[in-house]
Amino acid sequence: MLNRLTQPSLMRQILVLIAVMLATLLAAFVITDRVAKQIIERKVTDSVDKILLQVQEKLSSFDADMQGISTFLFYSPTVQNYINADDALSRVLMNGELLSMFANTSSMKANIRGIQLFDPSGALLARLGQGEDTTASPVRRMTYSGVLTLKNRPAERFYKITAPIYGLDQSHIATEYKGTGTYVMDTHNFTPILQSAKVTVRSVVMLLDRGNRTIASVGIPPGDSALVDRWSEDPAYIVQSLTLPESGWKLISAIPKRELLSELDAVQRINVATYLTMFGLLGLFLLIFVTRIINPIRSLMKFIKSYPKNGEDSRYAVGPRNEIGVLGAKLNKMLDDIGTLSSEVRESQIRMYEMELAKKQMEISAFRNQINPHFLYNTLESIRAMALYYEVKDIADLSESLSRMFRYAVKGSNFVTIADEISHVNEYARIIGFRFRGRFGIRVDCEPELLGETMLKMLLQPLVENAVFHGLERKLGRGQVVIDIRRAPDGGVLASIEDDGRGMSEERLGELWRRLNNGDEPGTFGGESKGIGVLNIYRRIKLFYGDEASLTIDSRLDKGTIVRILFPLKPATWTEGLDAVPSIDRR
Repeated sequence: MLNRLTQPSLMRQILVLIAVMLATLLAAFVITDRVAKQIIERKVTDSVDKILLQVQEKLSSFDADMQGISTFLFYSPTVQNYINADDALSRVLMNGELLSMFANTSSMKANIRGIQLFDPSGALLARLGQGEDTTASPVRRMTYSGVLTLKNRPAERFYKITAPIYGLDQSHIATEYKGTGTYVMDTHNFTPILQSAKVTVRSVVMLLDRGNRTIASVGIPPGDSALVDRWSEDPAYIVQSLTLPESGWKLISAIPKRELLSELDAVQRINVATYLTMFGLLGLFLLIFVTRIINPIRSLMKFIKSYPKNGEDSRYAVGPRNEIGVLGAKLNKMLDDIGTLSSEVRESQIRMYEMELAKKQMEISAFRNQINPHFLYNTLESIRAMALYYEVKDIADLSESLSRMFRYAVKGSNFVTIADEISHVNEYARIIGFRFRGRFGIRVDCEPELLGETMLKMLLQPLVENAVFHGLERKLGRGQVVIDIRRAPDGGVLASIEDDGRGMSEERLGELWRRLNNGDEPGTFGGESKGIGVLNIYRRIKLFYGDEASLTIDSRLDKGTIVRILFPLKPATWTEGLDAVPSIDRR
């Protein structure tokens, strides 16, 4: 009883969780109604702050554009030459070029309605477009005026941007004050910017000058700026303002709270319906939870407890197709994988034992074949001496090549340099050339930097022998075997033995691959003795190099065969402990 209280069942935990959820939902229903208005007002206030900052960035970007336009215009050679002219005649001559410059500048901004140029004393020098001022006061930086109206366009609103003009020395550095330049601008470009700041349908966004006069507005007629003061004191409105640092103008946003909260009643009704639905869904959830989760879990636990008694072949009866069903299926798969891995481990142990046994058999075979080499050497040398004595050069050469091949084959180390292996192939080629009277050619191509590298002995010559006797000898006419040795992309060595002989059919090649993959013993294949051919070579490279080495065969009937051996480069210290066959070189 105490254990049940301290370790409650999953069912009891779910019941407690549902009770907590219902209480939480009820509390949320009560609290939401009280705080929803505060949250909405705060969110809207934060959103309007961000929107006003975005509007400020757009207006700051506009100010930066005007700064750039002013620099382009007032510090151009045309304007600088004009304001630096000493007499009126020179200015008259330059007047056309200046007005053309003004016209080009006006095209850069659609709301530039006029450009005026004043000398240091404030007297008007030149003008293009709108503008009624004949004098101007000096300024130290670009300034913005308040809202203006022109006599010839009383219904429109304008403002002025005034920028100082300085002379430039030869290094293009501003020197003395030379006058001012004024842009007469309309306010139409501000309307779409302010429109983007409207949060609700009835919200108002205004741009006021330093005298609180309306420059532009959306949601309210331009002349009603006095309403802002009343809205600021009215709790029914959310009023926010932002002063623009470049011009001193103000951005005003006013939003009726009633419009913001009009949708709250609908949200509350939706909440009530949602909470009632949740009550019903939680009851349905409890029913489904018991039938689809609790009961399958109990069944799974029962299977796990009974598995040791029922044996390895027993499996869980997968029930519903949900996570519990997937878990049961995964459990069955895990049991299958464990059985498979156990079988693979046993097979791997058997293969390792067979490889070790094969290695021992090679050692036994090597000791069994340890014929006294001095007897064979002396016999071959005697034959060679007799051939030289009787001036039979061919027999002497053959005896010498055979002696060298025998000496190479029985010397102790299993690893030799690639140069030594190539020399062994050349001795064999010499014998084959004599036997077949030059009918077959054997060519070796090797990258020079690989000649000093180490490789397993007796890899190339048995494959060349196979190529001659099972490929070229059955071919009518001449034939050739090409041995190509080069560095592989992965840093190892790729040796290719290619002949243009008889080749093999697909069935025969497939059978050979089957024997390679199954690890069959070398011997008779297709009625022909392979000796220490492809099968033996494959077993040897796998024994000494492991999975780092590979052997591939490509063959087409009546076209030829190519055997490729890929093996890694190993340092001399690595090969010292891999001499499975003991040395019998007694010299």
